[in-house]
Amino acid sequence: MNDKTRIIQKAAENLSACDESDVTVFVGNENTGANDHPPIGGNPGLVPSDAGESPSGTSSIANGVDGIDATVIIDSGGVGESLPRPREAVHFEPSRSREGAVTKTIIKGRFELDKLLGVGGMGAVYKALDRRKLEASDSDPYVAIKLLNEDFQKHPDAFISLQREARKSQTLAHPNIVTVYDFDREGDRVFMTMEFLEGAPLDKLLREHADVGLEKERAESILRDVSQALIYAHSHRIVHSDFKPGNIFVTAKKGAKVIDFGIARAVSEGGIASKAGEKTIFDAGTLGALTPAYASLEMLKGGEPQPSDDVFALGCVAYELFCGRHPYNKVPADKAFEQKLKPKRIRSLSRRQWRALESALALHRADRTETVERFVQKFYGKTGWKWAFGTLFAATLVAGGIGYNHLEQENAAEQQRVKVELEKKLEQELLQRRIADKKEAIERLLGLSVLTQNWERDLRTELQDYATLNPSDAEFRESIHRSVSDLFIAAATGQLNLGNLEPAEEMLGRAASWNDDVAGADAIRAQLNQEREELRRKLEEERLAAEREEERLRREALRAEQQRIAQEKQRQIDMVLDDLEGTLKCDFNISLPQIGDALTRLASIDVTKAQLLRPVVGEELAGCFGKLSLKSPATTATLLEGARNLLPRQEVLANLDIDYCAHLRPGSGARGDRYTCADPMVSGGEGPELVVVNGGSGRPLAVGKFEVSQAEFSQFCTATSSCSPFSEADAKLPVHNVELTQVQRYLEWLSEETGRSYRLPSEREWFAAASANGEPEVSDRNCYLRYGGIEKGAELVAARAGSANPFGIVNAVGNVQEWVFDLENNLIAAGGSRQDPMSRCLATSKMFHSGNADELTGFRVVRDLNR
Repeated sequence: MNDKTRIIQKAAENLSACDESDVTVFVGNENTGANDHPPIGGNPGLVPSDAGESPSGTSSIANGVDGIDATVIIDSGGVGESLPRPREAVHFEPSRSREGAVTKTIIKGRFELDKLLGVGGMGAVYKALDRRKLEASDSDPYVAIKLLNEDFQKHPDAFISLQREARKSQTLAHPNIVTVYDFDREGDRVFMTMEFLEGAPLDKLLREHADVGLEKERAESILRDVSQALIYAHSHRIVHSDFKPGNIFVTAKKGAKVIDFGIARAVSEGGIASKAGEKTIFDAGTLGALTPAYASLEMLKGGEPQPSDDVFALGCVAYELFCGRHPYNKVPADKAFEQKLKPKRIRSLSRRQWRALESALALHRADRTETVERFVQKFYGKTGWKWAFGTLFAATLVAGGIGYNHLEQENAAEQQRVKVELEKKLEQELLQRRIADKKEAIERLLGLSVLTQNWERDLRTELQDYATLNPSDAEFRESIHRSVSDLFIAAATGQLNLGNLEPAEEMLGRAASWNDDVAGADAIRAQLNQEREELRRKLEEERLAAEREEERLRREALRAEQQRIAQEKQRQIDMVLDDLEGTLKCDFNISLPQIGDALTRLASIDVTKAQLLRPVVGEELAGCFGKLSLKSPATTATLLEGARNLLPRQEVLANLDIDYCAHLRPGSGARGDRYTCADPMVSGGEGPELVVVNGGSGRPLAVGKFEVSQAEFSQFCTATSSCSPFSEADAKLPVHNVELTQVQRYLEWLSEETGRSYRLPSEREWFAAASANGEPEVSDRNCYLRYGGIEKGAELVAARAGSANPFGIVNAVGNVQEWVFDLENNLIAAGGSRQDPMSRCLATSKMFHSGNADELTGFRVVRDLNR
């Protein structure tokens, strides 16, 4: 990566462009140039005329395991000049359509190309029918096949290196990693077969849910699948190195699968594929392929891949899954660091989940979660997933082993022939390379100059290995010995100048072990003897100083232990708060026992904080119940009672008032029983049935749907013993023959029983409810009428009999006239009675009244709403 040139490969000039932020970028080296990936030539005969895109609503996998190119998915209209040019690797059967176009494309007499799925920098991907599977009556005879283009034919060992890459991919036998079957060739055309999938790439799904993200359950399912894939790959010491939404394929039945492990890099103690016997001669990873928006800061700087690089990319993908946006707005990590960008918190995630995701998104590797396994532990907060992963891991190992043995048998003969050829060719190159590498390692060790025992031992071992590899080069070894001796002499002099006598003498002896004739050794020994005497005089002072230092360290250790205890306590508190945060979700399923359990656990950890938190929880519950009461006051009242028992001294809960009528819209009473309300009474039962209307002043008002019945008034008489109950035979009739003073006592009793202020309506309030703000009056009102055999008004009808007006009010006009107060607080009987003729029995009918009992006058109740 010397010239730092970045080349974005175009599959063909007439193909539709991919999402720029997810395009894989090539950091150029000696093998990368302007023509490293030339445009793919055309050959209309390669694909049948019906080739096109996948069925509506689905896509098919189009990325190979090479991982170097950004795959371009094309529509049916894109087939033609943009396709890769086949060579003799492709056999064309002679059958033709009536127009003369080739209708079948056969590779090695086995794979029949069905349709083009996509085109990328390394070649084209097709859906192909495997005739062997078809002959075996396989229920799924299709595979995906990738024909590699001319770029890889230029390298003499392309087939060998790619076959080794296929073998590496085959070891990743996991349900959430796309299965690679084999590499093969016919002539000089190299191709690769792999699992055929139907579904959609994740980047497409994210574009469809931009700025909102996927539904949380689906996002968590996809995140679990791809995390399993990465954990499994890392357990095989393989880092993906180009993990992004475009390399995740979401299937309909098989979950999410990770694709493009072609540039995955194997991690070992000596670096990437450090052992010469396993070193790939042609490695696609050396092109430096990466996607800037998902590459870690270390990868952008050219560092060796580590599992934490995949953790950073996984964090970016997880962020997009839950909110539909890239955490750094597709700004590369190095630029994000320069601009001091920080991801915005996702509110749908719990505190624990956000901390886990934020740690995975750290720009510096030292601050980042080191493994995917650790990220999953922190994100989900459970350990049970390990057993599921272990079981799935064992199952996939068995399945992978069966497929792998079959593929090994097919390639055994070819590998043996290649091995013999390469052994002869590489034997001498390997020796020279090992000599050069060993010499470089020795010089690198010498340059470190750490002068430790391990460093000295390693240097001697390397020199011995070098002597075995190249025994004739004694001059190099002698020069190293002199250089090491000089380093130890310089170190001895420095230690002596610092007064470190023992280390100086040790360095002097180690210098002699490398070179017998050490210049300046005698002078150093003389100075050592002189300074030993001075050292003895200082021992007493140093002893006292050591005692003081020991006391200081003891105090520091005590403070550290106290700090550790405090941190552990805070960790436990944070766990309780996380649980409490998850429980305090405002809906009717809120669990008060779980809230109480969390508060009890917090009190066992820190009583003071538990006491401080109880009012906060009370405020949260009160606010929640205020919202819920507008949907279902009765259910909310039950929850409120439980919350008061849980937090008995919280005034905000004790003072919370749930109005059983406040959730109703004014004028909705005629829609049915769901749009009426009744206040519960302390002694049991409910008060009069109410509807909500506009009281004429623009302020909603709860009004009795019916005139107060004699049965309802009898409850008051029985409870207070202030009057005689009415007979059961007349219980349904509206109350009449009562004094105004008795009515006032009834309203006071009803207010005490319900906790609401019941009263008689004002004239304006009564008229607004009775007339439904100007709607036509009800035609079957109980007023006096004799006509053609029809007679009405002869007697009172039940309070609940008759039709409701548009506001839900029954018998507002007729039956009994009703007591109201005008603006001057005069008592008025409004609405006419059963004895008033129909023509004068109207909502506008009214007369002054004395308040004495009579057979024609009753009342209905009203109360204000608590909103």
